[in-house]
Amino acid sequence: MTTTLNKTLPLAVTLLLAVSGCEFISFDSPMEAIAPPDPGLDGGGPAGPPPLYPFRPGAIWQYDVTGLDGSKSTKWVAMDKKPVMVMGTGLHQLDMAYPVRTTVSGGGSSSVVRFQQAVGDQIVNWREQVFDAQAQLLVDTNLEPQQLEVDQSTERTRAGASWVESYTKTSFPIGGTPVTVKQNEAWTVVGEEIVTLPAIADKTFPAVVFQKTAATGGGGGGGTDAGASDAGKTDGGSRPPTLTWSEAVDSGAAIPKTLWYARGIGKVKEAGGG
Repeated sequence: MTTTLNKTLPLAVTLLLAVSGCEFISFDSPMEAIAPPDPGLDGGGPAGPPPLYPFRPGAIWQYDVTGLDGSKSTKWVAMDKKPVMVMGTGLHQLDMAYPVRTTVSGGGSSSVVRFQQAVGDQIVNWREQVFDAQAQLLVDTNLEPQQLEVDQSTERTRAGASWVESYTKTSFPIGGTPVTVKQNEAWTVVGEEIVTLPAIADKTFPAVVFQKTAATGGGGGGGTDAGASDAGKTDGGSRPPTLTWSEAVDSGAAIPKTLWYARGIGKVKEAGGG
């Protein structure tokens, strides 16, 4: 299924399967029922709202993707059951994080492994490894102090909230020269939207919609609010939230993106990102 955003931009649509995996992933093997989530991991807690990103070790989920050219593919993502030491060369090399593995083959060979952890209301990435089709490491990347996956806090899930995440990305291509790039990502909460998925016709998903674009400036650490004196409580003078963006972006850019997160389920839809 190909849908469009403003009648011009095909969407990358996601489906979620909450089933269990293991450290050595075989996507073709039988799947077990997943254990109940640990409230201390997923950030929802017994009294709080369900998390936008249920941080559930052992989970596997599936993305059905429609590319900008109309091509279709499937991605499988698996979160290891146990954390490991991040290693690498970065600030968090001695910290523990969960490897989250993505493959486009469905045969168990990861193409990307991200080392993720729940830090307060945020899910963050500390390190990323990219592998070829033969599972040989191509690029090892350290993210300082962290790359934001999603912020689930009350301040940063309300419509109109905006802030800038700044981090340093140091990539070590195997056999090549290390490259360090300063990244500034502007996040905006567009609002909430009811999402329907093509394979689940009888269910709707109330989702918080985030937009992530390149920022020309930004703060340090885990992100600063654009023009705000306290986290996520002003729009920082930004233009009104919108689902549109310029299509004049580099073909290899990871942003701009629009992300739909449903509480208790995770990311159910994504657009953009090349």
